[in-house]
Amino acid sequence: MSNTINVTKCDNEVIFVAYQYGASFELARIISGNSNPVDVTLNIEAGAYQGMPFFNGISNALKSEQSLNLGSGDYNLVAIGINWGGPQEFSFDFNGKNYSLPLDSNPSPASGVVWSTEAIPFSV
Repeated sequence: MSNTINVTKCDNEVIFVAYQYGASFELARIISGNSNPVDVTLNIEAGAYQGMPFFNGISNALKSEQSLNLGSGDYNLVAIGINWGGPQEFSFDFNGKNYSLPLDSNPSPASGVVWSTEAIPFSV
């Protein structure tokens, strides 16, 4: 069984973390902005955790698909959105459900951790 995250908006940085009792695992770090398109697909599958990939879309469009491994078990997923200043916008689908922070050209607060999801349960 595979769990799929598809990121389509990231202004400026989003970090995905899976956690369970006693441990957390960084799944991916994506940075983007400057109106560059984002289309990053992460497929979470059973296997030995290998660390977190980094995707840099500051100067160019991002289009990537990557498989990530987590040990079998029950997890919660959280997404943490960071804005460096200026407009902010985040959007991703996880197993077909959308999670997003709509475009805000004059956000308050203007920077820092501006968005996070509630825990999203899933199993590997």
